[in-house]
Amino acid sequence: MLPLEHLQTTMARSVLAVEPLIAAKMLTAGTADPLARLRVYQNNTRSSLTAVLMAVFPVTVRLVDERFFRFVASEFIRRHPPVESRLARYGAGFPRFLKTIDTLSDMPIVAETARLEWTIAEALDAACLPSRTLSEYDSTNLGPSPDIVLQPSLRLIVSHWSILSVWTAHQQEAAIDQQSAWIRRPQRVALWRAGDNVRLALLDRANFAFQHSLKHGLGLEHATSRALAHDPSFDLVSALVRLFGDGLVTDVRVCPRPFSN
Repeated sequence: MLPLEHLQTTMARSVLAVEPLIAAKMLTAGTADPLARLRVYQNNTRSSLTAVLMAVFPVTVRLVDERFFRFVASEFIRRHPPVESRLARYGAGFPRFLKTIDTLSDMPIVAETARLEWTIAEALDAACLPSRTLSEYDSTNLGPSPDIVLQPSLRLIVSHWSILSVWTAHQQEAAIDQQSAWIRRPQRVALWRAGDNVRLALLDRANFAFQHSLKHGLGLEHATSRALAHDPSFDLVSALVRLFGDGLVTDVRVCPRPFSN
């Protein structure tokens, strides 16, 4: 008899069609066909994983048709089975996999939309911390460059295609204008978790650079400098009001001043 861990690993690989014949020999019982018994587990597993992918990538399903999506999902599951037990984490490589499908080579918006949808799934799986307000710091001397800590769920994504427009049209159950969607049009998107939902917003180059710097803990002075490099008319006050108003600020930390004699 195989050790339990080895048995479980072998069965898992067989269910995912990596080594189906090996496990079939372990499933002999009476006159039942072991391969037929194994196919039951294989079909149930693939069906469950396909359902997970369809739930994570609903707009992508609509872009390519459900039947084609199921075919591509089946290939993805076969080549890239889950490596951890949490199904909420499954599908990270699916947008990249779509780029390898020859049929979609002239439809880059599909993989890019899937990338946005996976980013949304990541944000919804991240923590949503209590936000702070501007009024809390009215009488606080924050120094020249405080650290503004943003929500851990904040994601910033750049695409050469109009991914947010396509995603928004789907949420409104509007017909997706494929001719417009196929036009190369860069979009910079910020998205974050708000309770059980996700909020998305388009950013210009300056505000994107500003939030990107803050997200990576580079401080207000550096973030402002980066934003001004993209747009000399960048309005810092408006940008800060927007951050606090969107509930993105979770803390403001005063940076210690360097010691001097």
